[in-house]
Amino acid sequence: MAASLLRRDKKSTAAHLKADLKRTDNSSGLRQLQELLDSVLNPERGSDPEALEWCKWLLAGGDGFDEFCRTVRSYDNATLCGLVWTANFVAYRCRTCGISPCMSLCAECFNNGDHTGHDFNMFRSQAGGACDCGDGNVMRESGFCNRHRLKTGENVPSVPRDLLLMSEMVLPRFIITIIQYLRDGYTEPESAADRDLQKVLQQLEPHISFLEELTKMGGAMRTVLTKILTNQQTFKELSMGQEENVYAKRNYEKYLSALKSSGLVSVEEKGAGIAGAGATDTPAGAGALSLLGATAAASLEDSSKEEDQDGLQGVGQRKRVKLSSSTKDPSIMDTLKHKCFLEELLFWTIKYEFPQKMVTFLLNMLPDQDYKITFTKTFVQHYAFIMKTLMKSHESDTMSNRIVHISVQLFSNEELARHVTEECQLLDIMVTVLLYMMESCLIKSELQDEENNRHVVVNCGEALLKNNTYWPLVSDFINILSHQSVAKRFLEDHSLLLLWMSFVSFFQGMNLNKRELNEHVEFESQTYYAAFAAELEACAQPMWGLLTHCKVKETQEYTKTVVRYCLETLQMWFDAIGFVDEGVKCQGLDLDSLLPDQEMLMKIMVHPLQIQASLSEIHSNMWVRNGLQIKGQAMTYVQSHFCNSMIDPDIYLLQVCASRLDPDYFISSVFERFKVVDLLTMASQHQNAVLDSEQERPMLEGALTFLVILCSLRIHLGAYHLSNGMSDDEILRAEMVSQLCMNDRTHSSLLDLVSFLHKNMMYLQEVQQVLCCDCVFIPENPNPKSGVVPGSCSFEEMLSAVADFKAPVFEPGGSMQQGMYTPKADVWEKEFDPIMVILRTVYRRDVQSAMDRYAAFF
Repeated sequence: MAASLLRRDKKSTAAHLKADLKRTDNSSGLRQLQELLDSVLNPERGSDPEALEWCKWLLAGGDGFDEFCRTVRSYDNATLCGLVWTANFVAYRCRTCGISPCMSLCAECFNNGDHTGHDFNMFRSQAGGACDCGDGNVMRESGFCNRHRLKTGENVPSVPRDLLLMSEMVLPRFIITIIQYLRDGYTEPESAADRDLQKVLQQLEPHISFLEELTKMGGAMRTVLTKILTNQQTFKELSMGQEENVYAKRNYEKYLSALKSSGLVSVEEKGAGIAGAGATDTPAGAGALSLLGATAAASLEDSSKEEDQDGLQGVGQRKRVKLSSSTKDPSIMDTLKHKCFLEELLFWTIKYEFPQKMVTFLLNMLPDQDYKITFTKTFVQHYAFIMKTLMKSHESDTMSNRIVHISVQLFSNEELARHVTEECQLLDIMVTVLLYMMESCLIKSELQDEENNRHVVVNCGEALLKNNTYWPLVSDFINILSHQSVAKRFLEDHSLLLLWMSFVSFFQGMNLNKRELNEHVEFESQTYYAAFAAELEACAQPMWGLLTHCKVKETQEYTKTVVRYCLETLQMWFDAIGFVDEGVKCQGLDLDSLLPDQEMLMKIMVHPLQIQASLSEIHSNMWVRNGLQIKGQAMTYVQSHFCNSMIDPDIYLLQVCASRLDPDYFISSVFERFKVVDLLTMASQHQNAVLDSEQERPMLEGALTFLVILCSLRIHLGAYHLSNGMSDDEILRAEMVSQLCMNDRTHSSLLDLVSFLHKNMMYLQEVQQVLCCDCVFIPENPNPKSGVVPGSCSFEEMLSAVADFKAPVFEPGGSMQQGMYTPKADVWEKEFDPIMVILRTVYRRDVQSAMDRYAAFF
């Protein structure tokens, strides 16, 4: 029967089959169609253009395919744009209309909407994205374009039953053909270099393009595709293949084999982990997640007998995170199980490392809300597997971009993010996978001596950190924490907080700097790029995200909980600084109720105080044998883009310690750390055993300047009492004045330099721009790196209040000097603060410039 149908004209055959299928008794038509599809969609024949032609004619039911497409589009009831774009596409973002900071608009929707006077920008997409016009969960309705504001779907006529009848019959077979081809083309080789996945993908490209073409027909066709992709019964019937189909059976076995390695812990590792769960001498390379569950006890085991598998010096015992199987779902690390086409399609998309065509197809389906919910759950189900695959990928940059291309469309919607957090344990999965990723690159900390050392840190020289491979996961984590309902759930889950403390403790003491005293270093390590990026992205940024939800008195319990767990995990104390500040300033908490005892305060003070002393040493040329990279670290620490997460909290911590410790003890500790105690003797002569004579004066100057900063800086500490910090407007004004006093500034440069604004606007772009780290990806989706929402602050109003504008000037050569802002006269008279200038300068010449300008004014 199939042979006779194949010999006939495609148009007449399709019309004949459609007519048969429309009958009440359509069994004959069904049998003929299945026989025809068995022949046409035979995966053993490979990618066949003739098969696509047959599919087009069959879907159209005898009509021309183009005419069929136009007819289906006329029944488009979609209310969302959903246009998907790839890298280098020019799109728009309107912060006035956006509910989510990641919202994006295509040019057509932006131009057809009313954004007059709005805060918007045009950007060139680097990871790809999708248009959010029409999605009220991501942007305000006032920003919708005319087409999506008026379209509600109510005026669209219902789809005739027979229009998509053939699509419902043919497409399940078409999709299983793609899946079988993906199964057949994938092998699990000894090394990734042996794979020729691109060849498989190239042959499948016409098929995926056809699916993508179908999604562009509008909501009616997407509804049909959604039903097919999520139908469990159809998947069950077609997935295993017929008994007599040897090819399908063989591919199904290959699929089951591929599934075995899909969990964070493979079947073999799980068996070994359970067998050795009671052992104390687990090899260093064995991950802690080989134990089922995901609740960290966050304790170190005695690892004195453990040796690193590669035996290299400096790579030591791994930190074991004991996991309990009692409170968390072990399925987080289990192998995957699929129930529908969509789940297996995503699985192979991951296995083939996110081919662009497949990503685009999956995203093109998102305007269908039923699909979006199911796909988001499926994505979360595969999340651990995605990150496991990313860690092994040789093209991690490309794969990272495409992962975020998908995840940002899913997690920017608060309702959807809350839904999968509650139903699918999204937070548990993310934090567990973060631990899993970092456990692969842990080494012994060098802060303590070899014998007593029990702390481990991440190795910043590992590819995972050097290449910023973890950033898609951290980016997603920050994205979902921007939603208040999700952040609240995180702060209420104490086991999650413990897991998070364990994760952040891996970064405390990483990339330790040791001063070279004899010879200049032969090779200047660039690992500090990775260290600074990790501290900002993986540690500080999530903290600031949580902090935005701890602004009112009703949330003070969250602050107490976080600080309590931070104190229990001493290495995490520094990330609690922001919570203490807001707890006192916004939530009415008493500082004494948050602080530990005197002995612990003394210990906590040591690390940030040593950093301030080291800064002074670097400026005194005591670290010159360490090369230029150490100066780069000192500059980055105080740089305006990063100071909110680095020097400012450290200064605040030291101010708190100074206010609660014995003054004599604190002052003596400062002078000891700065190595200038001998200079303060009353004897006529002194002898400094540590500093050379030319280093004594700059170090003493550094110590005294530090004390002045402690006494004068009021960004977090109150001006008159401990519970009063500077208001948002006051901070913005002080930041702006300090930058203008150094030099006249253009509007754009001032906007970039004023660190207060970067509390809500900094992106990963600055990590690359300031650190010159080429391996760091720059997403166009903003993730607040530090600080709080500006609130009532208006940049333009404040700029007008403190500065005068000097109009552009044409120079004799024909070039034009840009317009500049310069401080008003009363700003020089009343508001110039040399200490604030010192705190915000990277180069000493900028301090001198400010002092010279101040002197010139008078």
